[in-house]
Amino acid sequence: MQKLSTNWLAKHEVNMSNKLEGKIAILGWGSLIWEPKDEFKKYIGPWEKGGPILPIEFSRISKTRNGALTLVIDPDNGSNIQTRYTLSKRVNPEDAACDLRTREGTVIRHIGLVDFKTNFIRGHWSFIVDKIKLWANDNKLRAVVWTDLPPNYTEITNNLFEPSDAVEYLKNLNEEGKESAKEYLTNAPPEVQTTLRGLIEKDPWFGDNKLPTIQ
Repeated sequence: MQKLSTNWLAKHEVNMSNKLEGKIAILGWGSLIWEPKDEFKKYIGPWEKGGPILPIEFSRISKTRNGALTLVIDPDNGSNIQTRYTLSKRVNPEDAACDLRTREGTVIRHIGLVDFKTNFIRGHWSFIVDKIKLWANDNKLRAVVWTDLPPNYTEITNNLFEPSDAVEYLKNLNEEGKESAKEYLTNAPPEVQTTLRGLIEKDPWFGDNKLPTIQ
């Protein structure tokens, strides 16, 4: 096999870094990837692997998914997951943030944003912001946008989040909730291997659901 020259490798690395230089990235780890919805999809490119590593867990109860547990950044309970990213077609990072806010059906304070050009920062957890800033700086991005909804499992159930208890919570949902939960768990990207997902996929309740074919 022919060895690649040092010059070729150096040039390749420069080309890869230039791919993201000055761009606006949107991070994803859950339904944003497999269910972007048409209006949001118009303003983004393809999803790519290689986003920042963040603590992620199924620790948010979703009203719109009949009580299913959905993936969020969770500094206390999350597993370190390498996220994915897509590039926004917007020129202004605030417009990209509004696109994501609309897709998520939330308020703007729950949409994280780091903009290197204006030095604007919005995020719930400073160390999460620092991780995202480091990744963005390494990739010469102009800005990064992400869903910054907090976990709410404890708030709604009055119980601390424990994966084994969360499994029982899912099994006690009504039929619509169970189906929504199975759909969400099945379609989460395969690299999103959290503690809860590991437990639920071994449980007979989960049945013959298979990991998604998302690559």
